[in-house]
Amino acid sequence: MVSTFIGLLDIQSWWEIPCISHFCSLFSSAFDLPDIDIEDLESALLSDGTDEDQIALVPELIVRLLKGCDALKSVAKEITHSNYQMFLRRFLRQQCRIHNTENHFDTDIDFQSLPVRKRLQILHDLCHFRLDSCDVQVILSNLEADSLRVEPLGYDSKNSGYWYFYGTRLYREDKAALSANNNSGGSSKSSNAAINSNGCAKEADGAVWQVICFTEEDWQNLASKFKSSTNAKERELYQILDENFLPKLPQLFRERERLRRRKLLQVRNSTRIRNIVELKARQEQERLLRERQRYQFEPPNNIKHQQLGRARRRLARELATTTNTTTTTTTRDSHN
Repeated sequence: MVSTFIGLLDIQSWWEIPCISHFCSLFSSAFDLPDIDIEDLESALLSDGTDEDQIALVPELIVRLLKGCDALKSVAKEITHSNYQMFLRRFLRQQCRIHNTENHFDTDIDFQSLPVRKRLQILHDLCHFRLDSCDVQVILSNLEADSLRVEPLGYDSKNSGYWYFYGTRLYREDKAALSANNNSGGSSKSSNAAINSNGCAKEADGAVWQVICFTEEDWQNLASKFKSSTNAKERELYQILDENFLPKLPQLFRERERLRRRKLLQVRNSTRIRNIVELKARQEQERLLRERQRYQFEPPNNIKHQQLGRARRRLARELATTTNTTTTTTTRDSHN
């Protein structure tokens, strides 16, 4: 892995994380994508390789996205966890040339060895290119328009936008000074990270993102802050929070905890099964080793049977010789 340290606070400031998670949530059934939330994606990207369950999440997502791309339909069945990087390089090289965009995987370095930021950009680009496939228009026609476009819930007095994607987090986008000066009205069109009509985010230039609400208490405190505000935009934002989010928060957090426990149980079961398989494999190796060692000091049964047969024949010959000698001696004695 790369030596550059990336912490949780760093990765939580990257707008691509919630955008990719929202994409996976929106198209999970249609694109057969793995069950993934924001926290899962953050953990997977930050994993140092010691957690096999986490580190496998991103390759699994990449494999499924690649298999759904029209340009790879003919080889979709051949794409696996062990060879996906070869197909990913070829696909991105082609698509970035077509779209005239930067190829973040234009290197021979292993994907997992790339900087976290690079891996995230590659994953975001792949989500964007997946939407070029011919099956997307049919899928989009069956989805509600409101679910396809994510816009800020509202703005505060500093013109910072408040974004909700899904789950229990609320993000705040602090725009660059130039953007703020050019957009005193707070129009959602100014957002450099607005989600387009296909559910995929455009690049954010100059904006700073951060998670403003993690817990239920964070939501309550933010709403209380805006409730007593004299700013019209903040009062409007309070109305949205109070009417559409605060009543649903307890259920959202209970559901989040239920899913967390279920995933934890799945990880434990997976770990237990893996441990059992590894134990049986070690036991089988030890058994084979003991057999090989025993073979070195103790001949196999067929050889032992052959040796026993030869010994019996030697004994029979010796007995026959002894009998013949005794008979001959007895005969001579009788003649004398």
